Amino acid sequence: MKIKCIAVDDEPLALEMIQKAVGKVDCLDLVQSFQSVSKALKYLAENTVDCIFLDIEMPDLSGLEFSKIINQFINKPEIVFVTAYSQYAIKEYQIKSVGFLLKPFSFDDFNNVVEKVKNGLLLRRLTEDKIEPFFIKIEAEQVKIIPQKVLYLESLGDYVKIFLENERKPVVPLITLKRLKTYLPKSLFVQINRSQIVNFQKIDSYTTSGLSIDGKDFFVSNSFREEFEMIKKLVL
Repeated sequence: MKIKCIAVDDEPLALEMIQKAVGKVDCLDLVQSFQSVSKALKYLAENTVDCIFLDIEMPDLSGLEFSKIINQFINKPEIVFVTAYSQYAIKEYQIKSVGFLLKPFSFDDFNNVVEKVKNGLLLRRLTEDKIEPFFIKIEAEQVKIIPQKVLYLESLGDYVKIFLENERKPVVPLITLKRLKTYLPKSLFVQINRSQIVNFQKIDSYTTSGLSIDGKDFFVSNSFREEFEMIKKLVL
């Protein structure tokens, strides 16, 4: 899971501190930094991000006021408040934020907040995503695929094998796994290696590096293990 984030703080040194911390965490992608709330709002009017590291004491608009605006967005980013004023720690429980960092923060504190951000984003993905049937071309006809009935999918070059419940043979459309993944509801499916995606509600058993569905064993590769571990923690 790659998390797109921005940092908003009127102090250059504070922004630098956040940038250095972000640079140590592989899943974070700091796309922009701002010293002004108005510039950050302008950016967010045209771009979406997953997380905002936000100072509270800002000259043009406070971080608390800014967060109220953000919480009106349809796709609301997770907000992590970063401040030098400890009295705001009490207010953390009265405002919608996933975390709170007191300057100067340690990397352990930062890493703990990032874990909360990841869990929050994943939980939202699992609960807000709509599960709807979709049609896919197989030979000369359009075939309806019901996501809840899909067990797993396997890449076969330019084709994909879609294994369904109570079906002996998979359906095999001419489409890449990467493209077909865009049809799948994120609230049901997780990619476990470069060539396989599974419906995690169909998992019969799992270990630290593998799982079993309908009598078939699967290997979870290192590149995809982090997201699988998060799903295990939240729903399995």
